[in-house]
Amino acid sequence: MTPKRKGPSRLMASMEGRVKELGATFISGDSTVNHSFEVAIDKVQPDPNQSRKAFSETTIDDLASSLAEHGQLMPVLVRPDPETRGSWILVAGERRWRAAAKAGLKTLLAIERSSAYEVASLLENIQREDLTLLEEAQGIKELISLKGWSQRDAAKNLSKSLSHINGMLGVLKLPEDFLNTVLKSEHPLPRNLLIELARVQDSKKQEEFCSLALRGELTIQKIREGVHNAKQTTEKQNIKADQPNRLGALTKALSKWESVSPQEMGEADRLELRRVAKAILARLGDEIP
Repeated sequence: MTPKRKGPSRLMASMEGRVKELGATFISGDSTVNHSFEVAIDKVQPDPNQSRKAFSETTIDDLASSLAEHGQLMPVLVRPDPETRGSWILVAGERRWRAAAKAGLKTLLAIERSSAYEVASLLENIQREDLTLLEEAQGIKELISLKGWSQRDAAKNLSKSLSHINGMLGVLKLPEDFLNTVLKSEHPLPRNLLIELARVQDSKKQEEFCSLALRGELTIQKIREGVHNAKQTTEKQNIKADQPNRLGALTKALSKWESVSPQEMGEADRLELRRVAKAILARLGDEIP
């Protein structure tokens, strides 16, 4: 009895659905896109300038198993390598390329994308569910630059909220060394934590938080409490710094009264001096006679 062929895995089904969803962006409506063709895997190389840098080995292994069992359902997008004739550079589909190589496949189904390939590559990456925040933020920034979009345009065209776009781009303003470390880490920091960290205005406090984050000791609650406490400390310091000026003005005013002899004071002057004296004693907590 012939064994029953299994249907596509959930991963492959998800990828096939993604093709249908984004097909209009990547394939249709562009006269420079050709029909699919087979290309030798060793003639294809990843784009060194693409924003995505980290790939989950577990995901690659799962995809490699699915490719070996079911074959390739979604073609990769490639463009001619300008430096090597007969070679290609990936526009979209590096994960599939890695998985196919791991599965031992010799060829890949590909579609040439020579026009606006940067946009196609960025869109393909940004739409992935497993993209890290830094990879998504960098992709959005590059896409805004390529398309000349405002942040509002990006939000509309990517079907994301304006606050989401603002938060993403804000993260890229964090210290470069910190971002590089996070990007290379096998355990990326939570998105909300990075966005909250990017909102910290005090550079010294932000640097302190970055160190805690890399040690795995930072939470959103710690950030908010730290910012609140720092604000209170600053306010107290400002009040304390202002006090010498206020007391100095009071001392200067009282010194004028010292130059006036009691005989020169009228009853109104005496009443005013008594009022001021009582107010000072009350402020100092001393007993009022």
